[in-house]
Amino acid sequence: MNKKNLMIVLFLILNWTHIANADNKSYQAKIDNSLWYNSKSSPIECKLEHPIPRYGEASFKAVASKKINLSFFLQAKQGFPKTRLVTLKSIPPIWNPGSESIKIANIKFHQQFNGYVTNQNAWRMLNELESGMFPTFYYKSWYNNEQVTSVGLSAINFSKSYNKFNNCLAQLLPYNFKDISYSILKYDNKGLNLTTFSKKRLKMISDYIKHDKYISVILVSGYSDSYGSASENQEKSTQRADSVKKYLSKLGLSNDKITIASHGEKRHIADNRTKLGRIQNRRVIISLEREEI
Repeated sequence: MNKKNLMIVLFLILNWTHIANADNKSYQAKIDNSLWYNSKSSPIECKLEHPIPRYGEASFKAVASKKINLSFFLQAKQGFPKTRLVTLKSIPPIWNPGSESIKIANIKFHQQFNGYVTNQNAWRMLNELESGMFPTFYYKSWYNNEQVTSVGLSAINFSKSYNKFNNCLAQLLPYNFKDISYSILKYDNKGLNLTTFSKKRLKMISDYIKHDKYISVILVSGYSDSYGSASENQEKSTQRADSVKKYLSKLGLSNDKITIASHGEKRHIADNRTKLGRIQNRRVIISLEREEI
C-alpha cells in the first residue's frame, strides 16, 4: 500500500465513529487510542482489559477452576437504568469491506449491572478479535427507543496482550478457593505422620494461597482418637497441628496468617472403638477465611 492510500485508510478509521450512524450513539476505540492490557496474570486469575473511550471498560476474565471458564464484562461509567435486550455482532474493520458482519448472540443486560457474557459466547468474542473483527453490542437507548447505541471492541493492538492472556490461561490452577477452603488431613497407622495424599493436599493449598492476597486466616485444628490418656491425646493433637503449620511454612507460607488449635479427644467424627474409626478421628482440619472483595 502506497503512502497516499495509507493516509486515506487512516483518515477513514479516525473518522469511522463520526461518519457511520450519525443519528445514533457509537462508542469504540480508534487507531490512535486502542489499548489492551493484562491487569491480572497469576495461577488463580487472568484478566485482559480494554478501555472504551467515553463509555467505560471491557474485560475478559478467567479464574482457577476444575472447568475451563471465561467471562466478559462490559462496565459502563453509568449503569444501565433499565434492563435491555442486546444484540452482539462481529463487525469487520472498515479497511476490510469485503467481509460481512456476523451475529453472535442475543443477550440481556440487566438494570444497574455490568454487561455480562459467559462461556461459549465469550470465547467466540476472543476468536473474532483474534481474526481482526470487532465484537460490537447494539441496544436501544433507555430514553429514546428510536436511537441505537453501539459499543464495540477494537482488534487494534490486541494480539500482543492476547498472547500473554493465553499464556496465563495455560497456567491456571485446576481448583479454586472453594475446593481447598476446608480440608481434612489424615495420618498413618502410628498417627504421627501425614499420609502421602495429605501432603499433596497441603501442596495444593499452599500453591493457591501464595497467589490469593485476600486470604486472611489459615486455621489449623488438630484432633486425636481416645486411645491413651486425655493429656497424651491433647498433646498429640497439638503436635499434629504444629507439624502442619511447620510443613506449610516450608512450602513458603507466612506464619503470621497461620493459627493452630488443638482439641484432643473432643469432637469425634467416627466410632472410636474401631480401628477405622480411630483413623478418622486422628486428623487435622485446615479452614481458610477470605476477605470480601
